[in-house]
Amino acid sequence: MDNKEELFHIRNENRQLHAESGKVSHPDFYLNDETLEELQKFCQDFDPYRDLDLETKFRLQEFGIIDLSNPFDITNKLLLLLENNLQYRIKLQENK
Repeated sequence: MDNKEELFHIRNENRQLHAESGKVSHPDFYLNDETLEELQKFCQDFDPYRDLDLETKFRLQEFGIIDLSNPFDITNKLLLLLENNLQYRIKLQENK
């Protein structure tokens, strides 16, 4: 278990350093391309109605989902995060 927690903290530190290195100001929901791809892969395999293991709980927290008691709410938040990021990228492409 300590190993998973350590990996979680290392992954968060790396993301924070990467986020600080960018100069463009994006909305709070913005995920970089790598994180968005990770989210898409995560959503393909994720079943909110199964018991959540520790790694899945950490992953959900990385994506800003803290309340894990309602599977329907978790699904909606994941979909909203994906949709907002995709729409934001489309808007950026249109403004170029």
